[in-house]
Amino acid sequence: MSQLISVVIPCYNSAAYVKDAIASALDQTYPHVEVIVIDDGSTDGSIDILHSFGDRIYWETQANQGAPIARNRGLELAKGKYIKFLDADDILLPDCLEHQIQQAQQLDPGLKAIVYGDAIRIDQNGNTLPGYPLRPRTAKEDSIAHILSNSPLTSCPLHKREYLLEIGGFDPSLPRGQEHDLHLRLVLAGVNFLYYSTPIYQYREYVSDGRISQKGYSSKGAMFQYEILRKHQALIEQTTNQPLSKELRAVLAKRFWAFGRAVLREGYKNGAKQYFLAAYDLDRQNCIVGNVPYPQLVKILNPVFAEQCMSQLGKLKVLRRLNKR
Repeated sequence: MSQLISVVIPCYNSAAYVKDAIASALDQTYPHVEVIVIDDGSTDGSIDILHSFGDRIYWETQANQGAPIARNRGLELAKGKYIKFLDADDILLPDCLEHQIQQAQQLDPGLKAIVYGDAIRIDQNGNTLPGYPLRPRTAKEDSIAHILSNSPLTSCPLHKREYLLEIGGFDPSLPRGQEHDLHLRLVLAGVNFLYYSTPIYQYREYVSDGRISQKGYSSKGAMFQYEILRKHQALIEQTTNQPLSKELRAVLAKRFWAFGRAVLREGYKNGAKQYFLAAYDLDRQNCIVGNVPYPQLVKILNPVFAEQCMSQLGKLKVLRRLNKR
């Protein structure tokens, strides 16, 4: 029996791209697809484009509340057993749903699992950018540690609707990185993420005030991501009913450190220090995240001065490139 796949597209002021996104969902080689678009209060003509598709798609509009709420509304409306989330500025490859439904239907029926593949990064004009290939979980690797350090982008997985509903969908309180939180909660609920080296979609990278990924890490305060990491740490300990393993401590320590560097770059020195202290507390030997010579500078100086030095080095590299022209 052929299973229906619901493609859920949140749209906010995406008139430049949403037509291509919708067309990529409608023009799949797999025929059993419904397309649901939730407009999140667009003011740029996006709704006119949605109208142009007639009854080929279902869409509705709402006051601007953010992509997580729009995705959750699409999930609520979806009729498919499987769910594919697609942002309005991205493009599904023509045969991705056919490949993923075949992979999903070949899984052991007794295994609680979903499949995922790779994203192809493109720029604003569709030119291919250097990618960051995902990797499967190794046989001895903890599933929680793997998803924390190798979480796929939003459209890489083919989700099962029942698993998403079981955990309540996306967390609407998060300003960015909602898919990583979603994936962690799925794994904690017993879902296995199974990687297939299959290109799934084109992920568009560009600068725009309206993009979730362009929002600062401190957009809800310097300590917001700190509290999220603490929440995840507590959730892992509560769900597993045991102290964090050495592997998990190392992964979480690196996440604290990475976010500390991010808020430090946004000017929050005191807040950043709290992230670094949390990282040191979890795994002092393996927490530092950064390219050479950053780790050495941290050990000689401290994280704040090390970041300042890296900033100056970056400016010098730019000047050298300009002088060579």
